[in-house]
Amino acid sequence: MLGRSKSKTPTLTDTVSDAAEHVRHWAEDVWQDSADRAAPVVDAASKKISEAAHKVGDAANNFQHKVQDDYLPTAAGQLAPVAAGSAKAIKAADLPDFVNNSITRVTGNKKSARRLQKAAANWAKDAEKQLKKQSKKNKKSGRGLLVVGITVAAAGAAYAVWRLSQPVEDPWTNPTPQPLTSAE
Repeated sequence: MLGRSKSKTPTLTDTVSDAAEHVRHWAEDVWQDSADRAAPVVDAASKKISEAAHKVGDAANNFQHKVQDDYLPTAAGQLAPVAAGSAKAIKAADLPDFVNNSITRVTGNKKSARRLQKAAANWAKDAEKQLKKQSKKNKKSGRGLLVVGITVAAAGAAYAVWRLSQPVEDPWTNPTPQPLTSAE
């Protein structure tokens, strides 16, 4: 170890290590300061969000009760006469011969059209009974959608019978010849 002396100047590794330690302490201080400043803001925001969520939940609950207790019984009471009228109209409807013949050809039974008409009328009567029963209830029940479904189905059945009673143009008939016109 002749001729070599140890210098007291710091090495590059020591300098970088000291700088990293200094930056780490500075970052911890900034992080703690930011957390201290953000904590009240986060607490206030979470309280506001919680209050808003409770208000929305209460409003949704009130709306659900209002719909079940007020709107559905009222709507059912107003739809019951419509279902009764549908039952009467279906029962009184006279199906054209071509509809009866078509249903007979499809099913192979001559009484199928009348049975279909009778079943649709009975179904509309049942819908009327359900709607009347629903309109008298003032307590909540989960059958509101059932009533709406029955009403829509009764209307669909009435529409189907009406569509079957409408005349249909035969697409296979030959077109009527038109008079020839001179092209001038």
